[in-house]
Amino acid sequence: MLLISCYDFYILSTEIYLLNAICALLVYGVILNTSHDRGTPAVDYNIGGLCTQVLIIGIWLTLYSKGPYMVSWSSLLVHDFLFFGMKSTILIISLLWSLTIFSYNKIEKINFYEYWIVSMLAIVAMLFIGCSYDFLSMYLSIEFQSIAFYILASFKRTSEFSTEAGLKYFILGAFSSALLLLGISLLYGITGLTNFGDLSKFFLNVSTENFVFINITLFSIILIEVALLFKISAAPFHMWSPDVYEGASTNVTSFFGILPKLALVSLMFRLIFLSFSEIFPQLNFTLVVCAVLSMVVGTFGALMQMKWKRFIAYSTISHIGFILAGFSTLEFNGAFSALFYILVYVLTSLSTFAILLSFRCWSYPTTHQLRYLTDISGLVKVNPVLASSLVLILFSMAGIPPFPGFFAKAFVLLALLQEQLMGLALIAISLSCIACFYYIRLIQMMYFSHVKTVLIFYPIEKEKATVLSFNILLLILLFFNINLISNFVYCMLFL
Repeated sequence: MLLISCYDFYILSTEIYLLNAICALLVYGVILNTSHDRGTPAVDYNIGGLCTQVLIIGIWLTLYSKGPYMVSWSSLLVHDFLFFGMKSTILIISLLWSLTIFSYNKIEKINFYEYWIVSMLAIVAMLFIGCSYDFLSMYLSIEFQSIAFYILASFKRTSEFSTEAGLKYFILGAFSSALLLLGISLLYGITGLTNFGDLSKFFLNVSTENFVFINITLFSIILIEVALLFKISAAPFHMWSPDVYEGASTNVTSFFGILPKLALVSLMFRLIFLSFSEIFPQLNFTLVVCAVLSMVVGTFGALMQMKWKRFIAYSTISHIGFILAGFSTLEFNGAFSALFYILVYVLTSLSTFAILLSFRCWSYPTTHQLRYLTDISGLVKVNPVLASSLVLILFSMAGIPPFPGFFAKAFVLLALLQEQLMGLALIAISLSCIACFYYIRLIQMMYFSHVKTVLIFYPIEKEKATVLSFNILLLILLFFNINLISNFVYCMLFL
């Protein structure tokens, strides 16, 4: 029987508010649509501005409703500092992301209020993923998020590439969801449990002599792990990522590339270091293999790309490899490095997509989005501030000191060395050096390439410029005081 108290509603005050606000905005959008022509910019701007205000109030509720550690809703959800940190980060990054895409929606004529409604629902799903404490709530939250993503990927119905991306994402995503459900079913069938905390206690007293039980349990955990690795686009389950990133519109690609991995990485931390902490050492080789493959595929895949969104997709796969390498230590110093890495990755990815959305040039009488890496040749002559901002971000992503990306990779490598994973550390260092080549190649294009014709760039809008300035300032501040993130991650793990 589901017993509900006032504390259950208190810790979900942000999520309840967001869901009620989304329902109200949906009704408001329908009413507003009847008094205007469908697809007018006025409706889109109105709903988008209200969604931004809803996120601001959601951040305020989150910061002022922090409670003690507690398990609620009949142990389906948990409220701890890990969830509080992830929820705060997701809402703040969502707010910044929403500010960067206003002008893109207007120029590309994505003037449908449903876009904002579906995006907000996906954000709520991420919050529920972060606080899941049971496989039932976890599966429902992941499917809630996936359905929203399938819609967003194919949202630009006038583009056959967007339709193809949505269909491909749907088919492969449904397959991964089936694997996830099969793994949960097998685990429940062999243990009779679905709660993360109960599973952690159960595996403390499991005898390794029962080979049938151990093998079925390990097989079910592998199925769950494969499904989650697919969701975060880790190799060798990355095949959907480059095609979906390229086919979807750029505002949707930025959403896929920034936010979902934050919630899913925190979920993987709960499973590896809480529920399966006693039995997962037998499966640690799977994390090591996926980490190596992700770094190899991401690094060499990015070297061969000529288009921006496919380049970012493979670069993301490489970063996921470093996060999995941190988890493969099975120690809290490795978990610390992985969570630190994902926070730095989210910050730099937001900056990257803010700049990518700014790459729009005049093609009289309209403008078009730049698609190829070579289009930024000679950018320093046209917009030196934008070029220098991109240099700072690329240096951070490449792991060049003293930028935050360097500390993120250094923490992962130190954790690997402390656990005597020398081979994985050497592979990570070698591939990181190779990855520096394609980041520095972009800098060479901007500053040192000689072009006969220079593209005329569209002016950057004030919302996008504000977000980009904030991110660059934060990267510089982290250079002087890296403890701003490290202390935050430490509190997420140990408070």
